[in-house]
Amino acid sequence: MKILPEDEKDVLQFANRHPLASIGRLITTARSRIAEDALSRAVEGGLRQIVILGAGLDTFALRNPHGARQVRIYEVDHPATQAWKRQRLAEAQIALPPWLILVPVDFEQDDVGEKLAAAGFQQNSPAFFTWLGVVPYLTQDAIDRTLDYISSIQNSEVVFDYMEPPEAFSEELRQLEKARAEQLEKIGERSESRFEPAGMAAILRSHGFCAIEDISFQEIASRFDRAVQGLAPGHGGVHVVHAEH
Repeated sequence: MKILPEDEKDVLQFANRHPLASIGRLITTARSRIAEDALSRAVEGGLRQIVILGAGLDTFALRNPHGARQVRIYEVDHPATQAWKRQRLAEAQIALPPWLILVPVDFEQDDVGEKLAAAGFQQNSPAFFTWLGVVPYLTQDAIDRTLDYISSIQNSEVVFDYMEPPEAFSEELRQLEKARAEQLEKIGERSESRFEPAGMAAILRSHGFCAIEDISFQEIASRFDRAVQGLAPGHGGVHVVHAEH
């Protein structure tokens, strides 16, 4: 709220009035919870490098509970988005913590590995990657290149989310999704990539990932939705994946 800045009551009122906003709030918080729980287990196991791909306004580095363990957190994002985030943090008088390294990357144009290495990332040490709210907006080529890179890091782990094709959605969600697509087009964004769960598992296996946990929207709702109103049965299409290499 400090970073946006928004009035909390206004945000909650909007989310409770609009079903898609309520679903979005659930998915956004659930995927972060799933990622950060898995990340904590990895840090307990000795991992010290965390990479947040497409970080946006992600606040994990500001809330980092592992500061005493000398972890390094690399936030990878588009240069313009990072400049905007720096501005928002400065206006909110929030200092960048010493463990955070900002790495400007255009996923469609740049080599993620080269940019990370130049920023001090150790290619020969394990790393945990979070990649939230990004995959649906990338081309298949950019997704493959990023998975190639993640799988080149020995003992790497990744948590990301993806969407099924609209045919898998309930009729209600198809209408909501159509409205969301129209909103995205107004701000110059579009959803590029959709996957069937079996297809995503095959892609991950082809990149050498062996331990794959695919959490469907129904599982997310049953695990986290006790405080979320307005979720009709049959909503689907969103998945969160935790994969290990």
